[in-house]
Amino acid sequence: MSLTMKAIKSQLKLKLTVHADMLVYLIVLQIIGMILFSFSGSGQMGRGSVNFSLKFIIYSPAGIFMLSVLWIFYVAITLTRKETRREILPYIRTPKINSITDIIILIYMSAFLTFTIMLSNYLLYAILILFTKKEFVEGMTIFNEPKVFFINTIAVFIVSMVIAAIGYLIGTLIQISKLFLLVFIALFIGYNSSKLSMFIGNYFYDQNPNFLPFAIFNIVIITFCLFIANVIGSRMEVKGT
Repeated sequence: MSLTMKAIKSQLKLKLTVHADMLVYLIVLQIIGMILFSFSGSGQMGRGSVNFSLKFIIYSPAGIFMLSVLWIFYVAITLTRKETRREILPYIRTPKINSITDIIILIYMSAFLTFTIMLSNYLLYAILILFTKKEFVEGMTIFNEPKVFFINTIAVFIVSMVIAAIGYLIGTLIQISKLFLLVFIALFIGYNSSKLSMFIGNYFYDQNPNFLPFAIFNIVIITFCLFIANVIGSRMEVKGT
């Protein structure tokens, strides 16, 4: 095994140890999301007439997903903090190795997030069936729609990686100056109030987007954010900041 691979392995073990508690926090957040959002349903509709009334409640892990992406956003920012970098000083490292291990950690965390979100859907189904008297019609699962299930799983992973990459870029820039935080808040507000956000939301993130454009668009965002963050991070390491 080369020195580079040994250094990467050592950093990964250390960073996984440092962030192990974050996995527990994710599970806690998902339980909170299930209690606060999922059990009450993410949407509903009804039909009725003089003789009958019919009400449909849609259950989904949407609330769990929102809390989970906030978690991955925070994890990405913590990787860029100076305190976190100091914790790996006893190990051989270069800016390149540090960037590689950070990206691997983000992939690992996003994969874990995706797995728990998809699993929480089945836990929600089980609880509804066992402890409620509601008539239950299951949605698209790995058993009746395996293709759709796997596409949804990949989509959740990609979106979580987008949030992680954006958080990593923001965290890196904040290490240069806290003013970047204000800049990003202003950009976020401006983006949400612009026609561009409506176009991107409707074309790439509506309820039934074409998967290929969705995947390409988000992979470009991930690559761009991580590349810029790593270039900036490398220069900061050389300067010793």
